[in-house]
Amino acid sequence: MSPHDHEMDDELTPAERELFAALPRERDPGRLLEERTVRALRERGLVHAPAPPAVAADARRRLRFPAAWVPGAIAAGIALFLGGLATGQYLGENHTKEVLSEVRQRDAQTAALVVQQTGTAYVQALSRLSQVSDTTRGANRQGREVAQQMLRQAADEVVRMNPNDPVASGILAAFDRGAQQRPAAGDTASQQRVVWF
Repeated sequence: MSPHDHEMDDELTPAERELFAALPRERDPGRLLEERTVRALRERGLVHAPAPPAVAADARRRLRFPAAWVPGAIAAGIALFLGGLATGQYLGENHTKEVLSEVRQRDAQTAALVVQQTGTAYVQALSRLSQVSDTTRGANRQGREVAQQMLRQAADEVVRMNPNDPVASGILAAFDRGAQQRPAAGDTASQQRVVWF
């Protein structure tokens, strides 16, 4: 306290002293006062405005490219894009070829398995047919005719797949010879047939 404060204390009543003591010792000037002060200092040239951090960094690291580089940069960007596109198509085509190859291989394996199962069923059916007693001659004859038709059709398919297959060609040739040697419907001669393989 200054000596003047004691003089003021003597003139105040006790109630006024309490009110005076209750007053705040400092007062916040507020943001507006700070802004006005900084603006006034800038106007007088005493304070310079700081550059934003990004602008200051760009100003220090600013690179200058010649104008002739712009078309080259555009051409390089286009070439990079087209190269990526071509590479993607190439890889996509290779993947598609691999997938198709795998599907075809699985289809071929499945078809071979079906042929094996069907062939096994065909042979088993012929075995059962041969074990049937002679009392069912009509059924045996019909079964033999169906078996021969299936054998001929199977041989036809094998020859289509491999025209030089000697077994399938021989089966077809035997069927052709058998059809030529078959007696006429009114012929009572022996109806013995020989199938050559």
